[in-house]
Amino acid sequence: MNVILMSLCHVTPVREFFLDEANYSKIKLPPGSIMFPLVQRFGDLVRKLWNPRNFRSHISPHEMLQAVVICSKKKFQFTKQGDPIPFLSWLLNSLHYTLTGAKIKRSSVVFDTFQGEMIVHSRKVPPPGEAGVGERYKTSSTNTSFLYLTLDLPSSPLFTEDGDHNIIPQIPIYKLLEKYNNMNEVEYKTYDATYLKKYEITKLPKYLILAIKRFTENRFFIEKNPTIVNFPISFDMAEFLDAKVSDTYTSTEYNLLSNICHDGTPLPVPTLLTFTCPVRLSGSMCKIYT
Repeated sequence: MNVILMSLCHVTPVREFFLDEANYSKIKLPPGSIMFPLVQRFGDLVRKLWNPRNFRSHISPHEMLQAVVICSKKKFQFTKQGDPIPFLSWLLNSLHYTLTGAKIKRSSVVFDTFQGEMIVHSRKVPPPGEAGVGERYKTSSTNTSFLYLTLDLPSSPLFTEDGDHNIIPQIPIYKLLEKYNNMNEVEYKTYDATYLKKYEITKLPKYLILAIKRFTENRFFIEKNPTIVNFPISFDMAEFLDAKVSDTYTSTEYNLLSNICHDGTPLPVPTLLTFTCPVRLSGSMCKIYT
């Protein structure tokens, strides 16, 4: 939890909004809602972190973590560590839900900062022996929004080098982002069908969050993909956009603001996962670009 909170506190629009308690002190929520302490405690955390008159050089996020446990109904607990991506998704959506007074279609500082838009083109793959003709095999297009882009790593190598040394592959982040260039089709399998999807970004967010899927979990253990992702301090998203979309922006370049990376090898006990949050340092777990 701490790494996500630290990263969000360094996002300028979010920081400026929560520094002024008047921006959210008069929020009206439906009767029985338990979500307001989440916004209140997050605001307290931001003000503590950025208070120039702090007596100590460190602060405690204990009140915020308690609010997370209560508002998530113990889904996220600070006594157990895990993959930060589910917590990030829940926190962003919960803050938006609370700031808009449970009126999700309204805008908030969270969606104004992190939300982008894309078109998902999907088609069903016919089973072997079928021609794939008919309405159900036609390509369908759906407009959707996103708060972060998920990047898929190639499968881990099955073999080792001489001397039993593991082969650790490397891949540039540009290669992973090709998933969203509206040309490469990504295969998704369900229990009864296979689909091919293409992603076309139509609106870039002010702050772009990239989430790299490293962990595969089953009932016995957590497996980590060790692939090294090479990423720059800044990069341009223009090559992944349609020319008409790209022309609507004066700049499509993003600079690295924060990076969350996993340190160590995951064990069967998920509480032993350790995450660090360096600012403008190398890593490969979750990145925020501005």
